[in-house]
Amino acid sequence: MRLHLPIADQPEACVNVWYCGAEVLTSPLVVGIIASIGAVLLLVMDELQTAVEACRTERECVVAERDAFQQFQTRIRRVDPVTIDSPNASQTNMGDRSRAMDAPSNPGDATLKYVLSAYEQTVRSVPHYSIENEETLAENLAAELGEDIVTSLATNKVLIPAVQQAIVDRSQNAIDAREDLVDVITDEIDLLTHYQTELTTIETRQHNLREHLDTVQTRRGEAAFDIWCALQELETELDEIAKQRQADLRDPPIAEPPTESTSGEQLMFCEYLYAESDAPQYPVLSAIGDLGTAIRTDIEQIRTKLG
Repeated sequence: MRLHLPIADQPEACVNVWYCGAEVLTSPLVVGIIASIGAVLLLVMDELQTAVEACRTERECVVAERDAFQQFQTRIRRVDPVTIDSPNASQTNMGDRSRAMDAPSNPGDATLKYVLSAYEQTVRSVPHYSIENEETLAENLAAELGEDIVTSLATNKVLIPAVQQAIVDRSQNAIDAREDLVDVITDEIDLLTHYQTELTTIETRQHNLREHLDTVQTRRGEAAFDIWCALQELETELDEIAKQRQADLRDPPIAEPPTESTSGEQLMFCEYLYAESDAPQYPVLSAIGDLGTAIRTDIEQIRTKLG
């Protein structure tokens, strides 16, 4: 499963990321550079769409995990737990835990086998979950439901009432966490779509301004000045969009408290969503940066014409 790590605050991102040494272009280079930037921006919009698809895929995975935990919880509810009177029944036996969890085969282990089999057939069998080179059953069960659950099962070899209730309760926590995560990813998809629309609108306006200047035959100086002002307004709008996206990132949508195994590890929300996809880790800011570079290039080109 991929939900073991907490979500952390995002680092500050540079708003004016395109103000980094933009060169004043001379006329012979302008046409080729502008054309290449236009091609890049088409790729940028594709990157945003790639980010949307990555979120949709992840949402499907989280839904599958949620459903798997619901199935596992249902199976555990149906078990008749075993009451153990021995005062040593709940004592920890860590030396036997791994063997008992990975290969429970002793006679009388039917209830333990049922629990492990139910977990394997539900949570550990979601389509995107690969057991190869992953956690062992015991490690995964401990990460998802708690080390004490694993210890009790390995020690007692049966499911006692208290552990059954703990499994049911913690499975519900896992279900609720994934329900929340589904909502968060859906919100991110909506935001990506919103920013994609806003950036596409700005890019279209920039393109129209550039084409308009090419068609002006008289009073080109005045037309160039008007377009120069309009491009600066676009740049200001882009700054505001960047600030808004930064505000989104500074207020992480989910934040899990660290556990014993993750106290030193922080997983950023964008890293969680995009690290294994073809999208940039910060797809919106990346698109803003490229579009800002294109607008700044146009502004500098026109400024040289204004003399």
